[in-house]
Amino acid sequence: MSRIMTGLFLALTCGLGMSAQAKVEFIDYDHARFSQEVTECDRLASHGRDPGHVAPAVSSSGMDKPAAIAACQQAVAADPDNPRLNYQLGRAYGYSGRGEEAMPHRLKALEADYPQSLFVIGYLYSIGRTIEPDICKTYELWQRAARYRRLAALVALPRHSLRGDFAACGPAISAEDLRAYLYEAQAQSSDYYVGMLVDDLLGEIGKRYPTPVGATDG
Repeated sequence: MSRIMTGLFLALTCGLGMSAQAKVEFIDYDHARFSQEVTECDRLASHGRDPGHVAPAVSSSGMDKPAAIAACQQAVAADPDNPRLNYQLGRAYGYSGRGEEAMPHRLKALEADYPQSLFVIGYLYSIGRTIEPDICKTYELWQRAARYRRLAALVALPRHSLRGDFAACGPAISAEDLRAYLYEAQAQSSDYYVGMLVDDLLGEIGKRYPTPVGATDG
């Protein structure tokens, strides 16, 4: 049974059926608005989980950081509005312990609503690294990243919501929308550990928000 079908089966058997239609409207980010030409910056600094990456992944430990910074500086100079290149330059700076230099490029990518940058900067706000901590900014940015189907945001947003981390940040996400994010994560990923976490989160939603008697899906 596929993971998405497994999730739907759990929803029905564990009392997680949707009592109302989810309001989430997922968006396909148009990466083609920016050059997709593979540069040396891509070859040296691509992140494998960045939905916009165009070259094989380079790990933080395997990155030649000085070479990546130099290549990405050159690439950004030639194409300053490309969010992928700006994100990668920020990544190379960040892994080099140069977080202050990384932030302008991460924020430049954020201006273009680049999904990877939305998630990463949201994470930085959550821990207060190279930026003033602000969990409500995390909440805002992760919702935007999740709507672009960024996998980490699809899982992290429900997890932190269920923990109460966003309690002071305005209207809570409905149970139906939390489920919608998690079902989308299931559809995207066949990773065993992602699947276990998603199943656990769906179970927690079912305990907190059981389907009312007489409610029907949709």
